[in-house]
Amino acid sequence: MTRFRNWLVTVTALLLGAALVTATQAQPPGARGPGMAARLGSFLGLLGQEKVQQELKLSTDQVAKVKEIGEKMRAEMRDQFTGLRDIQDQQQRRAKMAELTKQGDEKARAALRDVLAQEQWTRLYQIRLQVRGPVYGLNNRYLAERLKLTPEQKEKAAAIEKATDDKMYDASSGLRDLSEEQRREKGAEIMQQLRKIRSDADEQAVGLLTAEQKESLEKMKGTKFEL
Repeated sequence: MTRFRNWLVTVTALLLGAALVTATQAQPPGARGPGMAARLGSFLGLLGQEKVQQELKLSTDQVAKVKEIGEKMRAEMRDQFTGLRDIQDQQQRRAKMAELTKQGDEKARAALRDVLAQEQWTRLYQIRLQVRGPVYGLNNRYLAERLKLTPEQKEKAAAIEKATDDKMYDASSGLRDLSEEQRREKGAEIMQQLRKIRSDADEQAVGLLTAEQKESLEKMKGTKFEL
């Protein structure tokens, strides 16, 4: 998981008028519609979405367990993420945020291991791949191995991801210094910029693949799913 995806969770929360959220949260407080954590592909973020629950055919008991795990994870990580405000250097703060979010996702996966059936895990990974998109998916070690990416492809994919992170960070910088009213005014404009940057990056990432790799990637996504 990259440093920017964690920053984007925070940015989106600000745009929605919500408090700081971590990537383990299913949805920002006060937000409407799918939470950005889900859009970015965290396990608990996705499983917190009703459409995903329905797609995976989660039982009432499973939904309750997912919620319980999510609440426990948020309580454990809240103080850690709050402490990021004390880190003055932006690069260090973003790196630490990435580290904490990765740890959170790994803990969530371990906690959820016995909650979901194998076929539900399979479908969840397919949805996760669709939500993350090529720009972030290609830099996943498991996916890179499955697609048999060459060293050159991996290097170029990493460069595209970094450039995307930087562009999106620049586009969203300064939001913390704005009032809630100013965020509302600029929110739609900034989100449009972020979507365009992400769309262009996904197109670049797919352009790195051979016809055979593109076909394999599509198969790995499974049936199309939209939040």
